[in-house]
Amino acid sequence: MKKLKAILVAALCLCIGGFTLVSCGGGDDKTITITGSSSVTPVMQKLAAAYEDAHEDITIEVTSSDSSAGVQDTVNGKNDFGMASRKLKESETGVKATQICTDGVAVIASPSASVINVTGEELYNLYSVGAPIGFITAAITREAGSGTRDAFDDLVKNAAGDKLKSLTTLASVISEQKSTSAVKTSVAGNATQIGYISYGSLDSTVKALSFEGVAPTLDTIGNGTYKLSRPFNII
Repeated sequence: MKKLKAILVAALCLCIGGFTLVSCGGGDDKTITITGSSSVTPVMQKLAAAYEDAHEDITIEVTSSDSSAGVQDTVNGKNDFGMASRKLKESETGVKATQICTDGVAVIASPSASVINVTGEELYNLYSVGAPIGFITAAITREAGSGTRDAFDDLVKNAAGDKLKSLTTLASVISEQKSTSAVKTSVAGNATQIGYISYGSLDSTVKALSFEGVAPTLDTIGNGTYKLSRPFNII
């Protein structure tokens, strides 16, 4: 864990290095603003705290929203860095993405739910037409600007290879939440509902399901055997 922290802090230093000399304004105390993805936020808060410990004249303010907002804030000069839990889109020009790590998108259920594994086909059918997965009859998705939703919709496919991303509407049993914490709260209190969040945001209130027989762990996400994964980027 110490080695991982050192690598990530080094990545943040590379991104911030040079910037502090030109863009933080005058005076001895400098403030860096970082906005965007609610999935990247917990990681960024830890990196920011470690960076501040090593640079006493720097203050880093991290504000959570979603990936699209983080990118647009950067494009429009409203922050110093954005956070995005997805790749940049072709339309998002004038900015650069630097990957700081790879994250797994964990499909979650209530700890009391009987389901332990889901397949891409099952998820596609639930989200597209409302087909139950055992006792699971409903699901949560994120708002349109969410990088987690963008990754989930891109990675979940049916047997024919059709992606959720290609659908214009979802089944009536799918409801929307606008933050990771809201998804966890909703799923934790309903044993017939599933959702998805960043692997790094898992806690004891929910349980992570295996996808195609592979559980999300640091090892399986790192070696690519867990297929629901995406980049965490600084913009």
